[in-house]
Amino acid sequence: MAYIEKRTSRSGKTSYRVQIRVKGRQPETASFDRLTDAKRWATQTEAAIREGRYFHAAAGKGKTLTDAIDRYSRDILPSLKDQAHRATHLAWWRDKLGKIAIKDITPALITEYRDELKATPYKSGKTEKQRTDATVNRYVASLSPVMAAATNDWGWIADNPCRRVRRGSESRGRTRFLTNDERKRLLEACDKANETPELKTIVLLAITTGGRRGEISGLRWRDVDLKRKRITFEDTKNGETRAAPLSGPALQAMQDWAKVRPLDESAFVFPGRTAKTKGKPLDFERPWQTALKRAELQDFRFHDLRHTAASYLAMHGAGLREIADILGHKTLAMVQRYSHLTHDHKASVVERMTSAVFED
Repeated sequence: MAYIEKRTSRSGKTSYRVQIRVKGRQPETASFDRLTDAKRWATQTEAAIREGRYFHAAAGKGKTLTDAIDRYSRDILPSLKDQAHRATHLAWWRDKLGKIAIKDITPALITEYRDELKATPYKSGKTEKQRTDATVNRYVASLSPVMAAATNDWGWIADNPCRRVRRGSESRGRTRFLTNDERKRLLEACDKANETPELKTIVLLAITTGGRRGEISGLRWRDVDLKRKRITFEDTKNGETRAAPLSGPALQAMQDWAKVRPLDESAFVFPGRTAKTKGKPLDFERPWQTALKRAELQDFRFHDLRHTAASYLAMHGAGLREIADILGHKTLAMVQRYSHLTHDHKASVVERMTSAVFED
């Protein structure tokens, strides 16, 4: 119920103090110079409270976006897998909107600066490039959990404004994979990497297991089970452990590499070379680039070996669900890009079905 109290100051000025009391909530109060304003606020606020639409933002009073980003960076960000990229994105938002009160961060304001980000070129070496919709979407996606924490955990704002920001359209992603000839040339080039003999084993693992660069680099000997012919990726992108079978050339390469296996099971399978990097994963970027040049491969990245694994699976009869399981995707959305490669397999399945059903 709302109560309105008329007050008169020593100077003779009149004001109206409104207090709303609802069972189970702290009282809400506000002061107005006009009685009509006091009655209007009392009526609207009490109705909003009873309908569950009212938000009391006292906890967020005086808080800016910088305050939110700093708290998120201190309490939440360190536990995330992709914290480096998120930190870069949040630094940009902090620079652009950091001084603005968090309650004044609206979907329209975020959209305005999102469009500015996309329109502003960035330097890549000596050339300037435009950010793609996918990149700009990642910036908004990095800001969203900050605003969600301010809403759900800290009670600073009533709603996450990023939820109402339209995302730019994204392509289905790259499906660059090795042809048979390219695969042979790449493996031959890896054979010539005398200073980094493990490069071929790394490439074979990527092609046959679909492992990411970080997952393969992070392998420790305790993750390798040659008897059961499998490896286990512990440090995955989505934080879940994933087992992958070893077979063919990849299994043989791992068996050969295990001949120099150290006694320490926690040692990296592919450790650094120098005294300073011995306790860290091997940085094989330079020999990898050299192998690409020797193999004369154009527009090819290490991550495309993962696309190669998925594409080979699709072309040899694996369904999208099987590909997702092997690559470690929780949903089928990320493997839809390979759906066209499964066409021949689907056709053969339908042909077998029709032959069996309509056979005289």
